[in-house]
Amino acid sequence: MLKAIVHWGLPIVLSSGLVGLSPGAGMAQAQVTPGVSKNITQSNSSHQKVVPVYPNSQRTQSMSITSPFSMPLIFGAANQQSSVWKVPVSYRQVENWYIRKMEDQGYHLISRALSSLNHSESETFGLLFAKGQENVDQVGINIVPITPTLTEYQYISARLSVPARPSSSLISSPSSVKSIDVSYKPWRYGHPAMSFTLTQSQQIDAVVKLLNALPVQPQELYHCAADFGQGATLTIHFNNKKTWVVKEQAACISVKMPHAPALQDPNLSLYHLLGQDAQSVSIKG
Repeated sequence: MLKAIVHWGLPIVLSSGLVGLSPGAGMAQAQVTPGVSKNITQSNSSHQKVVPVYPNSQRTQSMSITSPFSMPLIFGAANQQSSVWKVPVSYRQVENWYIRKMEDQGYHLISRALSSLNHSESETFGLLFAKGQENVDQVGINIVPITPTLTEYQYISARLSVPARPSSSLISSPSSVKSIDVSYKPWRYGHPAMSFTLTQSQQIDAVVKLLNALPVQPQELYHCAADFGQGATLTIHFNNKKTWVVKEQAACISVKMPHAPALQDPNLSLYHLLGQDAQSVSIKG
């Protein structure tokens, strides 16, 4: 039973992997997660990736390291993972080595995590890397310091599916929008929401362009950090008298709008854009 799991950055659980890890010199062959279905959907070669193994590592017979990052069976697809490896160096050396190596392969670190168990004083350190469109190619590495100079680790891999965005969720043209009412909640505790209306074509163009560019958010990426209700609600008034309500959830890096599943805004571009408008209104007021 978990006593504690702490995340830094964006905590994402690897969950829908279809990726095979290719064997090779210094590489490990991926294995099916114990206890899950053997009906595995195989990925094509363009989705296969190679994860390096720390030099002089040896395979162990240890049980799989399932925390902080694990691979539950989801949507009928089994995830894959490597053997558990051990190496006679500190966990910090393993961690720093993987950060460099994964960055060399085009990945970037999107989350760090730490967990501990009720029945043990040992801790597991987790690194989660991603690359590709909307971070759908992911590799998680769980690292366990056995002693100050002995470390065990295991890596897991997944490719998250991203459904296509419905064309009905796109705004045909900025010129079709008459005005946008905005209720904006700053990311500051106790600060009241601000209400203002965008009527200038330059302001409307920027919002419409950004909304149309947002991709669908993979279900596995949906996560909301602790927050104070920051975000924004947009009421878009069209020239044909129709109205759309769009909700920007800053803590969830997510945007909800009509005719579409949750959309992903990883850089909070919409929130920051509306923040500039809010600041402008505040100064004028």
